[in-house]
Amino acid sequence: MEKGITKGSGKYLNRYPFSGKIICSECGGKFKRRIHSKNGGKYVAWCCGKHIDDVTACSMKFIRNADVEKAFVTMMNKLVYGRRFVLRPLLESLREMDQSDSFGMIQELELRMEKNAEQRQILTGLMAKGYLEPALFNKENNELLQEAAELEMQKNGLSHSVNGEMVKTGEVEALLKFAEKGEMLTAFDGELFGRFVEQITVYSRNGIGFQMKCGLTLRERM
Repeated sequence: MEKGITKGSGKYLNRYPFSGKIICSECGGKFKRRIHSKNGGKYVAWCCGKHIDDVTACSMKFIRNADVEKAFVTMMNKLVYGRRFVLRPLLESLREMDQSDSFGMIQELELRMEKNAEQRQILTGLMAKGYLEPALFNKENNELLQEAAELEMQKNGLSHSVNGEMVKTGEVEALLKFAEKGEMLTAFDGELFGRFVEQITVYSRNGIGFQMKCGLTLRERM
């Protein structure tokens, strides 16, 4: 434990940018930070947790922290250099996606949900006045309740899809704004990594993929 840092505190958990974000493509396990020794020196490495526990359960080898940092710098510089060919077209395509159909479908579902609620209210009124047999009321009311649940599920699915596209567009805008500054990275920036990268997938000791918050997955060799 480092001086002044309490284990379990937010500062302790977040002091390493890659903590909890490196995923093994072979077993799906998370990589853990380790200190390795070689030729009298030490270096930081990341190892698959399942491989550490049982080498027969996962064959993925460790990767060096410095190599991951270098791969991130290379990837971000490629985005800066090629922003006109990657980020701008992506942003334009997201903006041009016609979401009016989705909004129209949501409005249609809401109208059907209102009609469903009215029908259930009418049924309850008829039942209260003795115009409906209990068996018939239960049958028709249960059918309406099932329809209402299905409509609600469809509406939630469409709303989630629309919101997801809006978030993705905002993330691409932020990434493009950074890239358009035209400033190439000369060293690893942990805050920049945390801002734009969702997680890292390790394919081999020589290849990883950065899953960006905007939805892109960008592979880099190490």
